[in-house]
Amino acid sequence: MNWLKRRIRMWADSADENEKKASRGLAIASTEPGETLSTEPLRLSIYRANGGTIVETRTYDRQKDRSMNQLHIVGHDQDLGHSIAKIITMESLRG
Repeated sequence: MNWLKRRIRMWADSADENEKKASRGLAIASTEPGETLSTEPLRLSIYRANGGTIVETRTYDRQKDRSMNQLHIVGHDQDLGHSIAKIITMESLRG
């Protein structure tokens, strides 16, 4: 239970530090309510399966008004983090 208290305390301290930076005029990446980012996000869904992991990527093309889904299979013998990095790179190049 102590680890949970430490994690919450660290989270609260980091939020306080961000507020202090903002008050000193240091840049913090954020968007105001009502502001939108210029690009569409890449959304990942990760599912456990027998023998590995399924990674679903979803992107939305605003110009064509359609959603594009891709499924990627990561075997249990492959490094999941390395595979997700490759998937994100490939999807970024595709868009």
